[in-house]
Amino acid sequence: MLDAERLDAFAMLTGIDLRELEAGAIAGYDLGTLYVAALHAPDGGTARARFQERLTNGAQVKQPRPELYRLLGTRAGAPLALVSVHDRLLAIAAGDPSLARVAEAYAMRRLKSPTALHGVALSTLPEAPSDTLAAVYFPGPFSGEWARGAYGLLGSAQALGVAVEAAASASLRITVTLVGDFTLGDERSRLEHAWTDLQSSSTGQLFGLDQIKKMSIVADLHHLTWSGEVPATALVAGLRAATIANVPEMFGEHGVEPAGSPVEPADQPR
Repeated sequence: MLDAERLDAFAMLTGIDLRELEAGAIAGYDLGTLYVAALHAPDGGTARARFQERLTNGAQVKQPRPELYRLLGTRAGAPLALVSVHDRLLAIAAGDPSLARVAEAYAMRRLKSPTALHGVALSTLPEAPSDTLAAVYFPGPFSGEWARGAYGLLGSAQALGVAVEAAASASLRITVTLVGDFTLGDERSRLEHAWTDLQSSSTGQLFGLDQIKKMSIVADLHHLTWSGEVPATALVAGLRAATIANVPEMFGEHGVEPAGSPVEPADQPR
């Protein structure tokens, strides 16, 4: 996991202490990336000030409502935007400011379209348990290399969800769910082969998937679910190695090299 020194440095740089967040989310799109943070305390003013300091050409600051702020600017030529609501919710867009404006529109109740988790694809996934530590969602349909992933299973899937929960014996339970229209032919066998390949790959070893225990697979006409338990230390160490190089980039801090060895590229889906 991230050590205290790095977390302290991130908090000093951004005004956001990752250890104190009530919740967080990252959404990636072709046009950019949106980061959302729910603060433990109403300290959005600090985050706004740090964000403005890091912009290279000054910031456009708007306050359309007393409880809502919008900051726009660039850093190293890349557009950035921050929307703060009630000093408790922060939406930061990198790549395209319109992503933050969408969050602002929802905060002002100007949008009535369904949110991502209630859209056509992701709404078919079962709701994650309330005590889920982290969840990752991939909306379909999948095409190209993705459609050939997991021995072609992704080509028949409408969405993919991954949930991480606490388990006994210092382990984490990982549950992967595919939803779609399956024929219940050889899907179970293909899923087993896909996970065997992933466990033996460099990516699987990085995240400790080669140490998985209590693995199970459940299949029906519309859901394929794989679950297993992995040692928490192995998974967290893998996540740290895979993401720590990108943490400074979340807020446009390009050119900051973290200590440690670079991570090898992840394997491509089969």
